[in-house]
Amino acid sequence: MIAQKKRTKPTFLTLVFLLVTCFFLALSIGYANASIMDLVDVLTGQASRGMALIITQIRLPRIMACLLGGGSLALSGLLLQNLTKNPLADSGILGINAGAGLMVALVIGYSDLSDISTTALTPFLAMFGGAATIVLVYWISRKKNHGVNPTRLIIAGIGMSSLLSGLMVTIVSGIDDFKVDFIVSWLSGSISGASWPRILGFAPALLLLWVITYTRSQSLNIMNLNEQTALTLGLDLHKERVVVLFLSTALASLSVVLIGNITFIGLVAGHITRQLLGGDHHLTIPSSIILGMILLLVADTIGRVLLVGTGVPTGIIVTLIGAPYFLYLMTRVKL
Repeated sequence: MIAQKKRTKPTFLTLVFLLVTCFFLALSIGYANASIMDLVDVLTGQASRGMALIITQIRLPRIMACLLGGGSLALSGLLLQNLTKNPLADSGILGINAGAGLMVALVIGYSDLSDISTTALTPFLAMFGGAATIVLVYWISRKKNHGVNPTRLIIAGIGMSSLLSGLMVTIVSGIDDFKVDFIVSWLSGSISGASWPRILGFAPALLLLWVITYTRSQSLNIMNLNEQTALTLGLDLHKERVVVLFLSTALASLSVVLIGNITFIGLVAGHITRQLLGGDHHLTIPSSIILGMILLLVADTIGRVLLVGTGVPTGIIVTLIGAPYFLYLMTRVKL
């Protein structure tokens, strides 16, 4: 414990340094590379119109989408792992992403996208779909008088995700080609459509959810203890579990609307953060957010720079990173 506390500050500072480094690398490299001086010229208004357009209107919104979406998915995964006492928990594995995605696919497939009210309702419908899915997964995985079994929870989540993904394929098969391309791109986790109006629309809600989650750090720490101890300390477990479920679902669902159906960020970031910093949520919440940002930003930069022209979306690259880690945890974790 003492050794872990001693490495807390260096670990956190290292994560911050990595995030800043990844941010500037993502901003400067691409089809049209930019030097540090080019970035300075953009900030001071002395850059060429073409370079300013590339940096401020194409790369920066995409990077901000990665930061907001990656951080939110990581925080959602951390909360779900606390709630389920299962290190394999993740919004994608437990079906939240698929539930939110199904609602988004329905909106895109069967509504007029030029209608402003439709766009405004989409995040709320996504949260409803995600919440309904995780509640159903929870109910399926419960055993009478035994609570939620971690193994049943994972199996139920994967099964529900597969079912909802099948329904999404059915929806796609019955709509016009333009909407099909849009949904397929979104389902595979493509961040190429990020824009400032979209970022500014989602940022306040996601940042507010981050702050609310951090204010509940002490309650989350108590939830880490066994149920009897938590009750003895005066924690209303039922209320806290509902709040945590709402926060994790809202974070994942809004992220799905913003950046598409990307999985494994929460699983990897949440688990690694706990391994590095322990169970104190005053530390793990900001650290998991930073690590989630790094993971998604690196994956997106790899796809944007190294795999340019291949059409491989960011979500596929994240899966190539996260799936082996999931299988590794499956061999190490006793469920």
